[in-house]
Amino acid sequence: MALTDLSRITQTLTTLLQQALVRDTNITTIEFSAGPPDDTAGALPNVVNVYLFHAMEDPHGKNWTPPQAIGAAVPVQQTPLALCLYYLVTATSSVTDEGPSARALIEQRLLGYVARALHDYPVIDDDTVIPAIAPAPVNPPLLETSGLRGAGNQIQIILRPVSSDETVNFWSAEQDRLARFSLFYEIRVVLFETPRFEGSAPPVLSVAEFVSVSDRVTILRARSLLGFALPSGHPLTDPTAPFRFFEASPGRPALFPPGAAPPAVPPRNNRITFEGAGFQGDQVTLSLQGQMAEGAAAPDTRRIRLSLSRPQNPEWEIEADGVRVSFSLRTSVVDDEGTALTLYPGLYRARVIVSSQISNETPPRYIEQSSADCAFAVAPQIIGIAPLAAGPANARPFRITLHGAYLRDELDVSLTVAGRALTRDADLSVAGNFDFSAGAPDQIDFTLDTTLFASPAPVQLIINAAEAPPAWGEF
Repeated sequence: MALTDLSRITQTLTTLLQQALVRDTNITTIEFSAGPPDDTAGALPNVVNVYLFHAMEDPHGKNWTPPQAIGAAVPVQQTPLALCLYYLVTATSSVTDEGPSARALIEQRLLGYVARALHDYPVIDDDTVIPAIAPAPVNPPLLETSGLRGAGNQIQIILRPVSSDETVNFWSAEQDRLARFSLFYEIRVVLFETPRFEGSAPPVLSVAEFVSVSDRVTILRARSLLGFALPSGHPLTDPTAPFRFFEASPGRPALFPPGAAPPAVPPRNNRITFEGAGFQGDQVTLSLQGQMAEGAAAPDTRRIRLSLSRPQNPEWEIEADGVRVSFSLRTSVVDDEGTALTLYPGLYRARVIVSSQISNETPPRYIEQSSADCAFAVAPQIIGIAPLAAGPANARPFRITLHGAYLRDELDVSLTVAGRALTRDADLSVAGNFDFSAGAPDQIDFTLDTTLFASPAPVQLIINAAEAPPAWGEF
C-alpha cells in the first residue's frame, strides 16, 4: 500500500467504527475523533477516540527494494518506507444526569462494540463494505471514503496483547491519573510512496582488470570507443573535431546496418575489441550469445559461432592475433553453419574458443579450449533527433532516427527525456508519450512539453537494457 497521507488510515478506521456503531447501537450521540482522549473529554456527550500515538519502521520492509532502485542515483529514495502504526482507542462519556457509574458503563459498552467491529474486519481492502440495515442507505466501500481505493491497498488490523502493567504505565506517566479502559491496535504495513523514478545512473565506462594464469585462453577485458556529437552551441564544441570519444570497458558498441555510416554517426562506434591471452591455435572461433533471429522471426537469445580465419562476414572486419580479437558489429551475420541471422540491441556474451588438431583423419579431430564468457552491451545508434511539424509548446512532436531498421514490438524499449521517463502510447498528442513511427522501423516519435525544459534536452534511449550513445533534442 503506497500513500503519502497517514491521516487517510485514521479516516478509514473512524469511518469503519462510525458505520458499525450506528448500525449496532441505539446510542445516537456518538462522535468520532482522531485526537487524544484528553482533548475531547467532556466536550461531547459520547466520544470514541482513534488516536495515532506511535509509528515504527517495519524491518521486513527494508528488503522490498524494486529493481530500478539499484541503478538510481540515490537508491534509498526508491526503496519504500514501510511503517507499522500504533493506535490507542478509547471511549469517553460526559453524560451528567446519570452519574459516574452510568458514564463508565456507556464507555465500556462503546469499546465493546469497537472491539467487535475491528475484530470482524481484520483486513480492509478495495471490496470491504460495512453492511447497513434498511432503511439506511448503502454504505460505500471503506477505502473509497478515504481516497485509497483502486490501488490494491490493504489495511491489516491487529489487537495488540498489551499487559495490564503496560497499560498502567502508559496512562500514569506523570503519576497523576488512573489507567483508563482502552484498546491498543497495530496497523500494518503502510508504505510511503517513493519519488517517481527518473532516468538511470550514469553508465559504467571502465572496470578493473584481473590477473590470470598464463597459457590459458583468457579474456581480460572488452573495450570500445563511445563517440557522440555535442549539441550545437556547446562551449566544448570543436569545429575541427565533430565527435568526442570515451573508452568504455566493458564495451558497449553500437549496432550498425550494412554499408557506410552517415556523417552524423561516429564511424567506429560499432567496433569492439577483446583483449586477453592464448588467442592462437589451429582454429580460433568467436562464440557470441545475444538477441538474434532468422529472417522475420521474433528475436530470441541464441548462441552462434563465427570463424576468425574464414572470411564469412567481410563487413565485420574481423581482426585477431594472439592477444586480441576485434570486429565491427553489423545487424546481419552468417554463422559457422551458414545460417543468416539478424542481430538486435541488447546484452551479449562472447568467448574465444581455440581448437588444436589432434589427428590427421578426414575430417580432422580437434580438442577445444574456451575462455570464460565476457559480457558487453550492443547499443542502438541514434543518427539524429529533430522536431517535427510545429506544434504547441506544451506538446511538441520530435522524431528519433536510428542507424538500422530493426524496431519491432518484441523489443523492450524505454525512452527518457530530460530525466523524465516517457510512456509508450500511440496517442502522440499527449506530452510524455512515444511510439514507433508507422511503417518506419528506424524511427521513434515522441511528444514533449518544451515549456518545462530548456534546449537542448538530453535523450536516453534503452533497448533490451542496452543504452544508446548520448544524444540531445534541440528546439
